[in-house]
Parts: sequence; structure tokens; C-alpha cells
Amino acid sequence: MPIMSVDPGYLPWLPSRDAYIEYFEGYSGVVDAAKPARSSRKPVKTYMLETVAHGMSIPALATVLPSEVLLERVDDQMHRVRDARHGGEVIGLLEELDVRHPVLYTTMSAQESDKWVRTTVDSNPWLDRLWLSSTILYELWQYVQRTVPPHRYIRLGFEHEARYEVSNLLVSEIEAGSDEAESEEEDDATGIYVERRRSRVQLSERLGVLRERLPQLTSLYNPLNSLVQLQIPGGGRGGHLLHFDGKATNRSDSFLEHRATVNHVLRLYKGATEAAERRLWTDSTEADGDGFRIEGAPVLLRFRDPLDVATFNRFVDLGLRRRTSRFRIGGFVQRRGESKVQLAAIDRHLWQPFLMEATTKQLSAVLPSGTCGNTIHRLVTNVQRYLDPDIEVWLGGTSYNEVVTDSLAAA
Repeated sequence: MPIMSVDPGYLPWLPSRDAYIEYFEGYSGVVDAAKPARSSRKPVKTYMLETVAHGMSIPALATVLPSEVLLERVDDQMHRVRDARHGGEVIGLLEELDVRHPVLYTTMSAQESDKWVRTTVDSNPWLDRLWLSSTILYELWQYVQRTVPPHRYIRLGFEHEARYEVSNLLVSEIEAGSDEAESEEEDDATGIYVERRRSRVQLSERLGVLRERLPQLTSLYNPLNSLVQLQIPGGGRGGHLLHFDGKATNRSDSFLEHRATVNHVLRLYKGATEAAERRLWTDSTEADGDGFRIEGAPVLLRFRDPLDVATFNRFVDLGLRRRTSRFRIGGFVQRRGESKVQLAAIDRHLWQPFLMEATTKQLSAVLPSGTCGNTIHRLVTNVQRYLDPDIEVWLGGTSYNEVVTDSLAAA
């Protein structure tokens, strides 16, 4: 019996944007009866990325990507992405929907495309993912409730893992492993199954039912505050599945509708990011006489319940000091007692320095002018996933929730 080859999901060479859009439309949920059906249809995955704020200089994208990656121009905003590690095939399209936020479209398997984005972004200070915090996803959920009929089905995903909580199970062996790897609970170094609190919940239900029941469920079960997936219904069947790390999967009838949804999310995100930067960036200006005035404000993330000291120490060691941490923050840590540390921190996106203080009750940071506001979304997202799903966040005297709400209204 011959072995069937697996389609890697590479894109063909096509001459124009219109040709690629037509090609992607064939991978949407409905196949045109006038066209031959494809034997295997792979959904289009979109990865929303972050570069730098408007007005800041950045090298051309072609120069910041790995040396094995080649960008071929399709038009002024779209490029084919070829990768020598994939035999020089076209692995996706890169479109600059916004100068600050390029997006990658691909039909490779999720396992391959997730790995490609992870290795490309995590080793590159010029790039970061979009971090769709629970606050942002819940605000989009409010938008869905206002714009979608109550009979449509909605998909919501929740996840919280007490990654830094210390169990009684061979702590020294656990800490020797790769704690920040996106893997199952089994420790790589010892093969020991690590037990820790972990909640993964997926709900697919009619919008009207979720609108009525979700607030009650959230009040009863705290991990449901950590929303990590939201599927926005399409105009026809299916919808657009948003993930916390800036990935969007098209499960709708139309690629053009998917692209419009991604563009809407980018406008919301950009608005929230720039609003955070306006409030937080710290700078000094001369005042009357011999003094000066400090402008800006700190960001504060307050835990619902204080962390125990063991969990706090594990978070400092693995979340803030370890190079592979999803927080992408490092720097010099200075102990100020059993339950408090101060960091001369470095954000590994753009290598921006900032000041941070961590205690068992809260995290606070002061961002110098020029620091990417994406730092805040990433910090909030990962704290909700790994430390406390129900945190209170303030940007100076303004709540983070209010900033996100206002940004969606303006999007």
C-alpha cells in the first residue's frame, strides 16, 4: 500500500494580491460549486505581530527576519515569505495591515506555523506577538453581544495554570526542568508527572445562553476570568477564532471577512496600546526656576489574593529571571525582603529598560518614554494565565478596563 504524502500547506507562487485572496477564499468554510473541491482544506491562520511605535525607527522587515527567510514583494504592503528551512517554499504571506502591526497568513499546519512564529519572534527584539489579554477579549465579547443575534453559537476558551505555585512533589527536580516550555505537565528532565492546579474550559453555546449564564459562572469559578480564546461569528457559517497570543484562525466562509475582523482587532489593540503609552511614558521637563517636572504614571497590577512566599519566589526566579520566560522580561533583581524585589528590568522586545517592583500583593512598573505599550498587554496576559486570573490593573489613575473600552469605541 503506498504511503500517502502529507500536504505541508505551502502556498503556490501567484502574481498578485487578488490571486492570493481568491486562493484563500477557496480555503474558507464554503467551497464554490463551480470550482473543483480540494481534498483537504487547511484553515488560514493569521499571526498578528508588533514592531515599534509610530515615529520610531526600525530596520526593514527583510533585515530583521532570520537569514533563512526571504521576502518577495507582491505589492506595496504584501510579501511572499520563503524559508530555506522549508526548501525555499512560500510558507505564507506577510501583509503590513498597519505600519506597527504586520500580519502573517499561512495554511501550514498549526503545529508548524506556531513553531515558525515562536522561533522567529522570541529570538528577535524587533518583533513581538500581539497579546490579547482577557480584558481585551472580554471587551470584544461585549462587542459580539451587541452585534450578533442571540441564536448564533459562540466559542469561548478559558485557561489558568498555577505555573509558579510550589507543590510538595519534588520541587528541586521540577525546577531543574524547562518550566516555561509550552508542554504538558510532564517534566522533561525527570519524566515525573508534575501535579499543579490547571483549568482548561471550552464553551460552545448560543450567545443568548452565554450572555445570561457566564456572569454567574465567572463569579463561582475564578479561572473563568482568564479568557484566552474567543470566536467572533462570521456573516455566514463559522467564525474567526482569536487566541490570547495574537493568533487568529479563519473558520468562516470568507477570507476577506476574516481579514476585516483582524483589522478591527488591530485598531482596538493599537488604540489601547497608544493610550497606555500616553498615560504611562515617564519623562522630565524643565519647570520654572531651577527645578524640573516628571510626567507620566506607573502601571499597577494588584492580585486579588496575596501570593504565598514560595510561589512569589518561584515567579521571580522563573518568570522574571529566566531567559525563556513568556514574560520576555529580564534584568538585575534586588531583594528588598522576603516578599519584595525591585528590578532594573529589560524588556526583550526592543531591549527597553524600565523599573519594576514585585511583591506578594502586586506588580508595579515605571516605563520611560519610548517603551512599547505592548509590554503592558503581555504582562497582564501572562499574569492572568499563570498567577492570578482576576487581577486589578491601573494605568496611573485610569483603569486598564476603561482604556480598552474607550479604544474599542473608537476603533
